[in-house]
Amino acid sequence: MSTLTFGLKTPPAQRIDCSPLTPDLLVDKSIAEIAAIELVTGNSTARVDRLFDISGDNTADIKFANSTDKLDFVGRNMTTGKISVAGNVGAYLGLFLEGGQIEVTGNTGIYTASEMKSGLIKINGNAGEFVGGARPGYKNGMTGGTVIITGDTGARTGDHMRRGMILIEGNAGDYCAARMISGTIAVLGNVGAHLGLGMKRGTVLLNQAPKQGIPANFNDCGPHTLAFLPLLFNSFTKLDSQFAKTESFSRVQRYAGDLGGIGMGEILVKI
Repeated sequence: MSTLTFGLKTPPAQRIDCSPLTPDLLVDKSIAEIAAIELVTGNSTARVDRLFDISGDNTADIKFANSTDKLDFVGRNMTTGKISVAGNVGAYLGLFLEGGQIEVTGNTGIYTASEMKSGLIKINGNAGEFVGGARPGYKNGMTGGTVIITGDTGARTGDHMRRGMILIEGNAGDYCAARMISGTIAVLGNVGAHLGLGMKRGTVLLNQAPKQGIPANFNDCGPHTLAFLPLLFNSFTKLDSQFAKTESFSRVQRYAGDLGGIGMGEILVKI
């Protein structure tokens, strides 16, 4: 069996809902049945074989080739298997992901890993706003799993995040960890303004102090040696990430906040 590949024929004029093209929904389907699936595009629908060239037959290993940022909902509700994307991809990548692995070689749109429950997402590029965040009107962002971003993220990374781990090898945008309930966000680069605004619990681990300083709504708790950090770094060694090569440290400056709320979140800065 070979990778089931959907090669985009031409750049689409309208956005395409790719949520029906997951290992869960395609299992036991023939290539003819897959080709006949109707995908929502704009205010109409189109058959898969009208939009994509189809090759391969392994529905547990799916690839989107020649991808663009108009492909939305890739990997929605996926529980098993693997999806890889060659090129940029649109909004809501990995929405409600419950298992399996998604890897993108390119950039992603808004709400990557939104309300993700489990599994692994790796972005070999930049990610848009609200990585691991909650959809508008909802109060829980990602509740489990791991997201690795080799580039930068947009604003509000981890907004309403409840559990799980987001590892950012580049920079994080403004309002990182805003309204965070729990979980871990680690950043090797810089972070933007308003870090941890409204943060309730959880951990933000920084390899360097923010250029604009720690927000005033966080209390400086002084330097600490934290025994759990070497264990955390040891868990990174299993990942395909720059974090696996980052030298472990346990000595940090700890800040607690947001003091405007329950103040049980923490920002840990390497010293």
